[in-house]
Amino acid sequence: MSLGSRLKEARLKLGFSQEYVAGRVNLHRTTIGKYENDASMPSLDVLIKLIEIYCEDANYILYGKTRKIINISDVPEYAIEKIYFLIAKSKQCD
Repeated sequence: MSLGSRLKEARLKLGFSQEYVAGRVNLHRTTIGKYENDASMPSLDVLIKLIEIYCEDANYILYGKTRKIINISDVPEYAIEKIYFLIAKSKQCD
């Protein structure tokens, strides 16, 4: 699946029209269509706005990598804090 296909999928999932999205990013509707048909590439600024509007994972939109969502509502707070600590520590090693 291409970048344009993923953008279109994200838009349709929310029930947004191309015209609505174009208004949110100050572009013409046909420009959104060109992005979705891979006839044109959005600028980085526009791409960031689209990802935010669609509430999508940037890795999915950019690379097509599926994201994993884990429900942590039953995980104790102390365990979540330890997880965040380990993540922060691993980023220091990169």
